[in-house]
Amino acid sequence: MGELMQKRAWLGSLFIIMTVFLNSCTVSTSQLPGGVPGSQAASTQATSVPANAAATQPSTTPGFPTPYKIPVSWSSLNLSGKLIFVVNTASTTDTYMDVQELDLHTGGINTLFQSEANGWIDSAVISPDHKQLIMSYSSPTLQQGASFTPLALFSFQVDGSQPPHQLFPLPLKDDQEVEPVWSPDGKYLYFVLVNNGIPPADPNQHFPIYQIFRMAYPDGQPQLILDKAYWPRLSADGSKLIYVSENPDDMTNKLFVANNDGSNPQQIVLSGPTATNIIDAPIFLPDGKTILFSSPPPVQSRAIPWLDRLFGVIEASAHSIPSEWWSVPVNGGAPTQLTHIQAASLYAAISPDNWNIASFSGDGVFVMNPDGTNLTMILNNTGGNAGTVNWIP
Repeated sequence: MGELMQKRAWLGSLFIIMTVFLNSCTVSTSQLPGGVPGSQAASTQATSVPANAAATQPSTTPGFPTPYKIPVSWSSLNLSGKLIFVVNTASTTDTYMDVQELDLHTGGINTLFQSEANGWIDSAVISPDHKQLIMSYSSPTLQQGASFTPLALFSFQVDGSQPPHQLFPLPLKDDQEVEPVWSPDGKYLYFVLVNNGIPPADPNQHFPIYQIFRMAYPDGQPQLILDKAYWPRLSADGSKLIYVSENPDDMTNKLFVANNDGSNPQQIVLSGPTATNIIDAPIFLPDGKTILFSSPPPVQSRAIPWLDRLFGVIEASAHSIPSEWWSVPVNGGAPTQLTHIQAASLYAAISPDNWNIASFSGDGVFVMNPDGTNLTMILNNTGGNAGTVNWIP
């Protein structure tokens, strides 16, 4: 057990090295407006509860950063609505993670939530009625005594009328609740549990088990619907679930579609020279017949990167590797490469009118047409970390 924890701690250090290395990659676009400032001083805090305690409502100190504006250099695209995204804002001594809102018409940016100093927000998703956010969050309190960065699901009202509260305790202090997703009708919340706290029984298992849960919101109990799976996203009508299955021995991926309760899973078989065994962040495109997903180019996805080879690490996920957006029919076939951006941590959201896609990356937030054309940078700095983006009217 001690050797396992040491190995995991070493892998965590390696991930930091990889993150620093990969942050040198940028999204290449024709428009680069002013990005998010590197620091926003604010006093808004949420104090989470220990993993082995009952979930309670943490305290919050009022006071958000003063709103500001950036140039609307994308005005020719006639975009409307608001983008809600996660950004890393650092001071000279501490790191803060913000959930921010960008008005695409005015360029105005407002901070909806800021973490405690050195807290961490992995992702944030807004409810279909646009009134509340669910975020995967780790506070310094939650991190005490953990070998990994634990992440728990927190809910808070967008208008600030109620402070954030933890939905339920983590099963084990090292576990992570990540990738929350709302059903289109707002009746269900999906999320992924990463079982970091359970040592593998199989000596060939190098990675933790990922499980997809669904709960009736707000009062239901989480129900396991898919094992060895992550990256859940729903179709526009809420009837189908797209997700990625994972092999915990080598983290190779397969793309699946199932009913919204996890039943009747069907593999989407990728074929041809562009097929890949690394798949991340799938989402249904507006036509409902095509899947968008991120992956490094095939040559890169099949070869262990030189830095991983140097440290003897088995290839894992594309999410921390410079990747591209690809599309494939929901009934399978050869993937089509849509972008040439070499960007890490890709995550997509469809515009309310279905005409555009907003894409988060470690380098910034950009928009593009569903076929990958007309790619335009909106924010050129999100702090270099993984995150999410939502698009609301």
